[in-house]
Amino acid sequence: MRVKCKRLLVATIAIGMAMTTITYAKNVSMNLFYDGKNHAYNASEVKINIDGKELVPEDMPPVIIDGRTVLPMRLIAQALGCEVLWNEDTKQAFVMNDDYTVAFTLGSKKGIKNGTEFTMDVPAMIINDRTMLPVRALANALDINITWDDPNRTVNIGGGGNGTTTPTTPTTPTTQAAKVFRVSVPTAATATQEFSIEADSSMYSYDQVYVDDLKVVIDIRNATSGLSDKITATNSNIVTAIRSAQHDENGVPYTRVVLDLVGKKDYTVTQSADKKKITICFQQTVVDEISLTNRNGVDRLVVGADGTLGPQVSTLSNPQRIVVDFSNAQGKVENELSTKGLSYVTAARTGMFDVNTFRIVLEVGQLTEFEWKEEDGEFILEVKKSTLENLSYDVGSNVLTLENVKSIDIDDIEKNDRYTQGYYEITLPGNYESVYGYGTLKIGNTVIDNITVSTTNRETVIRFTQNRYNEYVVKETKSGYEISVKNPKDVYDKVLLLDAGHGGNDPGTSGNGLVEKELTLAVMLKVQKYLEDSDIKVYVTRDSDTRPDNNLRAQTANQIADLMVSIHMNSAGTNTTANGTETLYQVHSNDNSSKLTSLKAAEIMQSSLIQAFGTTNRGVKQRTDLLILNATTVPTILVEVCFLSNPGDALKISTSANQELVAKAMAEAIIAMMDDYRLR
Repeated sequence: MRVKCKRLLVATIAIGMAMTTITYAKNVSMNLFYDGKNHAYNASEVKINIDGKELVPEDMPPVIIDGRTVLPMRLIAQALGCEVLWNEDTKQAFVMNDDYTVAFTLGSKKGIKNGTEFTMDVPAMIINDRTMLPVRALANALDINITWDDPNRTVNIGGGGNGTTTPTTPTTPTTQAAKVFRVSVPTAATATQEFSIEADSSMYSYDQVYVDDLKVVIDIRNATSGLSDKITATNSNIVTAIRSAQHDENGVPYTRVVLDLVGKKDYTVTQSADKKKITICFQQTVVDEISLTNRNGVDRLVVGADGTLGPQVSTLSNPQRIVVDFSNAQGKVENELSTKGLSYVTAARTGMFDVNTFRIVLEVGQLTEFEWKEEDGEFILEVKKSTLENLSYDVGSNVLTLENVKSIDIDDIEKNDRYTQGYYEITLPGNYESVYGYGTLKIGNTVIDNITVSTTNRETVIRFTQNRYNEYVVKETKSGYEISVKNPKDVYDKVLLLDAGHGGNDPGTSGNGLVEKELTLAVMLKVQKYLEDSDIKVYVTRDSDTRPDNNLRAQTANQIADLMVSIHMNSAGTNTTANGTETLYQVHSNDNSSKLTSLKAAEIMQSSLIQAFGTTNRGVKQRTDLLILNATTVPTILVEVCFLSNPGDALKISTSANQELVAKAMAEAIIAMMDDYRLR
């Protein structure tokens, strides 16, 4: 092989990169910097063989990103006798030999081989200042023989460069893929916190992949998944949910199981002798040291234990308290803590909240600030004076009270409801910083996360960061001003939640040049506009190209709405003849014939749309397999307006005039059903 490597000029983009530790042989544990972020990487080593000889990386080993093996380009290309160049202006790397010139553009899945474009599974990327290429792209680009030996985690690269060798797909393991069919959880939150993953045959290889402290990730190679996507009944005060998915790694299936944690926890992973079961066991932590002191005017709580604590920190009111919970922990410390010499903590106590949760409670004044961290085996919480003053929040009634230190004309208060962005703002008519100060009041209940007071442009703004959609009522009292945070159903007689299906990284279906997520949003915004002058309070799940979680959409409807209407477009794939409109519903256990039900709403909506839009009437259909319909407890319908896969339907819905027609028919149907039927 002729080696004609001249140089590789790579832009240094890793800023503040953490120290990297590489462990060869069985496991690679290191920090990867790419896409402007640090990523903890922990997986079994991937080896490279060229013509049967192992190639040892100098500083950057092969790694697996999004289920695809990426290789250090310079090292591999030089070993294959290729020249490597870098163009800083175009961000392109070139691999050249006597037969080929191949260009890879960073961040793009498109490559160019001798002037012809090709597509890769994952893009070329810079990781830790090294240009990395997907192994399959390298095989296709250079017409070399590359195979994947899964049991040995080895990329085998044969000869190449003369155009006589045909690329091959990665080899599959000689053993049949195991099927992961069950995840077992503890019998109760008070039981030993042990979780097991079971398969119908031996799981010959798995990785513990570090993502962050709040997840345990197990990748089982050469395994298919028979698990549900999400398990919520975990019987645990450590694990909040278990998620699973099946992926592909170099042509070999693997199953990923993720345990979501409340906090960082110590655990062990073991496998049974027959390799059919993987067990994750969380060790119980013993809190054996605690101190509460004042240092430089700051009250400081320090907690020590024989393992990681994974704290959950929250607040309670009446009286104001900071609550620290350590799940799967026991305490060997005193129950009452002295507050002598402290500035803000007036009382402190410890104890078992339940048989598996150790709790610390600090009583403080509401207008204090606190911050906490867990490092070097200790939990540290500091309490100091708040920069806020003359205000208080009642968590029980969700009322913010502003003391009447300076008069406020409540008629001049401005309200800015940005519920789709997670907040609501109330702007006071003037500068009240000298009265109420500035800063953030942490609430942390199911309604409000926190309240921030700030002053700009001579106006003081109170921002409520919300955990649900709310309405705000301001009134003047003898002693001050009350801002009550209310459920919209406590303020309005009719509340509608409009949902534009899909969005963000979920485009939905497409056909005839149309994309579902764009059409559903366009139609929904027109429906909202038609309802502006009605007596219905309308909320939407999204008003831009975002993707709210479907569980969150359903939860929002259950919390605040009398009716939910979800707008979608249909598709029959390659079948271009299917066409028409249908409205889907599900029967709810709380359906009441004297009130509006999903079925009644579906019938009214279907009739209105068919009459106005003139599409084929596909009828009203009960569907038992859709999350939006199953997870809601209020009347909910899902409207499939038409088929984007059908040229006629697509042409109809593509025009703004017809979108207006559909939106008007939907609005009229909504008004009719909410007027003619009892809602509560």
